[in-house]
Amino acid sequence: MLDQDNKENIRGDNTSENSELTQDESNLLTSYREMSEADQGYILHFAQTLAAL
Repeated sequence: MLDQDNKENIRGDNTSENSELTQDESNLLTSYREMSEADQGYILHFAQTLAAL
């Protein structure tokens, strides 16, 4: 799972970050941030598994 430092690094500066995102990407990022830590961990594990294929 992500530790607190990694969560802060992912969030970054919302103003500059959001200017580079499409509306769909921004919506997904917002949804991800609102998820429980367990759900975020599941998504991270799933993404890492796909990346390893």
